[in-house]
Amino acid sequence: MWTDTHCHLDQFADPGQVLDEARAEGVSRVVAVSEDLNSMRRVLELKRRYPDQVLAGLGLHPVWVVQHPDAVESALTWLEKALPTADELGEVGLDHKWATEPSDQLWQEEVLERQFDMAARCGKPVNLHARRCLRQVMERAIAFRRRTGLNAQMHWFTQSKKLIRICNDEGLYVSVGPTVLLDEQTQRVVREIDDELLLLETDAPVPVGGDPGHPRRLRAVVECAARLRGLETSEITALCAANFTRFLSA
Repeated sequence: MWTDTHCHLDQFADPGQVLDEARAEGVSRVVAVSEDLNSMRRVLELKRRYPDQVLAGLGLHPVWVVQHPDAVESALTWLEKALPTADELGEVGLDHKWATEPSDQLWQEEVLERQFDMAARCGKPVNLHARRCLRQVMERAIAFRRRTGLNAQMHWFTQSKKLIRICNDEGLYVSVGPTVLLDEQTQRVVREIDDELLLLETDAPVPVGGDPGHPRRLRAVVECAARLRGLETSEITALCAANFTRFLSA
């Protein structure tokens, strides 16, 4: 019924059990995103093992990029060969919590642009991380979309109504996660996302509000987002399903 569009499925001890538990709660598919070379390999294996339930996002997380600079070139080489077999590029982006020095920030930007170029060459949409640099990542997503016509998803991007309005104008998708259950600012921002650009996620296994992350938690996210937007659960379900299909197709 629902697709968790951003989940670190490979980080669970038993991904198969997680998928079964999620399906019991109405989550029929999961986008498994990557962070480094090893996780990219695991994600592709999960897609192969569970082709009806797992979509693969391949990419290098910006925190890993600054923590392991000597390993980046070999990981990019592998990614360029493997990305055509994936469903999207992700999780990629910028992170100024970890990249505090200008040199590290420039390095993250270079690696991101190289991954954007790969996505453009094989026609893949992108799944983007932005921490303490929301506008910078949004502007790069806008440039990518204008240049390529491909879609971009802003993950965990529910902190600013002003930035959401720009995303709406530029056709950037925004995914809503479990913070909507607890945070009033997130709830206010979620009301601003255009109907045709709304996606759903959990970022599991990242815990939110003290509760362990799990894709089955998407049910609560859907019900909360529907209530905030004045919709029936069935309406937001159909809306987000159509949005995700469109996100993947262009």
